[in-house]
Amino acid sequence: MERSLYWRELELQMLAEKVLYIPSYQILVLSDWHLGKLGHFRQEGIFVPRMRLQRELDRLGILLQERSVHKVVFLGDLFHSVWNREWDEFIEYIQEFPTVEFILTKGNHDILTDTLLSESPLLVVDYLTIEKDLVLSHEPIPVSLGALNIVGHVHPGTEIYAKGRQKFKLPCFHLQDNILTLPAFGRWTGVCIIKKTVSNRLFPILGNEVLEIL
Repeated sequence: MERSLYWRELELQMLAEKVLYIPSYQILVLSDWHLGKLGHFRQEGIFVPRMRLQRELDRLGILLQERSVHKVVFLGDLFHSVWNREWDEFIEYIQEFPTVEFILTKGNHDILTDTLLSESPLLVVDYLTIEKDLVLSHEPIPVSLGALNIVGHVHPGTEIYAKGRQKFKLPCFHLQDNILTLPAFGRWTGVCIIKKTVSNRLFPILGNEVLEIL
């Protein structure tokens, strides 16, 4: 279930799947997937289970089936490190959606060679501007007055307190001034705890709901 946020009357739908959907432009935005992370650890001799990659790819596929999407924007850290076979499987998968344009705004973990990136169907850019109101990038960048900068990078989360001294760490969307930070789409990422203040808005994800801390 989504929760809508409005920026200059433009609707932004924050989805419980940890992605942002912009209906007016039919754009799906997700950040920090870190595909290939477990494969990278295994190559380095660190014992971790194999990533069930098809399950990860199906998360994206379901979203593309459920909504009208013309563009998918990956806000950086799409792939965790250097090449492994999971990159090839990912590229094969997105080619199953020929009517969708896939765009990557490069992040600090996107260190694949220029050759690999140029041979892929991805459009790779430093940032993406959508008319004058929206600028999409991995980390915050200077934008024009009144524009919203949609970013990733820090994997925002917040703490929710419950009865019996229970405390839960939940991924969240974080709006601070004109910067909207998306939660990490990847399953194998931690969260950076953001405290609620009078000047920010936090939208934690609990199950299939997006809430707001008031």
